[in-house]
Amino acid sequence: MVELKKSLGTLRLTFYGVGTIVGAGIYTVIGAAAGQAGTDIWLSFIFAAVAASISAMSYAELSSTYPNAGAEFIFVRKAFPKIDIPSFLTGWTVAFHSSATIAAVLLAFSGYFNTFFEVPGLLISYGVLLLLALISVTGIKKSSTANIIMVSIQLLGLLILIFIGLKETGLPKAEIFQINSFSGTLAATATLFFVYTGFEHMASLGSEVKNPGKTIPRAFLLTMVITTIFYLLISFTVLNIADPLAISKVDSPLSLAASNLNAWLPVVLAVAALFATANAAFSGIISISRLLFGMAIVGELPKFMTKVNAQKVPWVTTFVVMAAVGCFLLLGDIKIVAGMSSLGALLVYVAVNIALIILRFKEPKQNRPFRVPLSIGKVPVLPILAILVSLTLIIQYDGLVYAAFVGAIIVGIILDYFLDKRPKKDVDAEKENELFKH
Repeated sequence: MVELKKSLGTLRLTFYGVGTIVGAGIYTVIGAAAGQAGTDIWLSFIFAAVAASISAMSYAELSSTYPNAGAEFIFVRKAFPKIDIPSFLTGWTVAFHSSATIAAVLLAFSGYFNTFFEVPGLLISYGVLLLLALISVTGIKKSSTANIIMVSIQLLGLLILIFIGLKETGLPKAEIFQINSFSGTLAATATLFFVYTGFEHMASLGSEVKNPGKTIPRAFLLTMVITTIFYLLISFTVLNIADPLAISKVDSPLSLAASNLNAWLPVVLAVAALFATANAAFSGIISISRLLFGMAIVGELPKFMTKVNAQKVPWVTTFVVMAAVGCFLLLGDIKIVAGMSSLGALLVYVAVNIALIILRFKEPKQNRPFRVPLSIGKVPVLPILAILVSLTLIIQYDGLVYAAFVGAIIVGIILDYFLDKRPKKDVDAEKENELFKH
């Protein structure tokens, strides 16, 4: 049985989650969301946080109960053990939308890089993608250390903006809290949901977490609280110093907002943004490579994808992710790529919450280190609410995003049918059970 090295505690896992979420959002789509919600963007952040947190609790329960690199794929597989297609499509959708996320933040990276040097954006994106993939195969502990450094730098940049912005302008103005357009707020919520989609990547590191029963739920909670506080402070600061319509028209919205305060702050933010977007891409590469590894372990992907190097890193799936992201980079449009990522995440959240409900009935005696609160009998209430919220947000996207996703699902179904999988006899019950040991 191929195993990954357990090196992650609460601090490292929380840094990983915060880095994925903050890097994927503030520096990429806050401008687009401001154009939709205007001064109501702070409320959109709260709505998005609540919507994401409900599903995050489901992830905390399932990933602490079944800690495994396969994450969502494994959860759905446990819920539907007799049917391959639900779990395969779940894993496929996660890989699809996460590859789109990585591409979106790499495109944002190239935008911020070009504030210093004039280099073709795609060339920069592809170069950074290759560099991050090479770093990620050096080992999870070294990768985690690199993650902590990058997260610290990106948060420092945001803290400087918040401190100077609120010091110069004071507390948020009263008119900010007057709701102007609920439809715009809801549309921005769907856009900003993208900024929280990093939390689910933490689940795919379950096989590399020490004491997952306690560590994973704590890290999920800390990650959601920390990122929401940062987002609200940033939204209040930006609304105090910039016009929402103005920042919606540029690729570097925070830098434009900061330029209203002084000349050097945009440079600080641009540097922080480079680390933030690079780290978000870095975290995504790590998590999706583990997901594909977990799928390969149980025979849903070719056997060669289970190969690990001397540092116990799944190097084959790392470079598979790199190739997939390279394809998404060719789209070149952050808004479309981010929309594809958000829609994919919402569909996966629906599948994960359904899996939790089913597993509560199928395995009522299963030890659950963390349980989602509020139940009526055996039926957990919050996962049902999470499903309804996700379905509400799913209808908020452009037609092109839906068309792209239908195409992706069709490709996934075709792959599931024709892919040369490992023979099922190679994945016996003993190996299957080994996947879920803590």
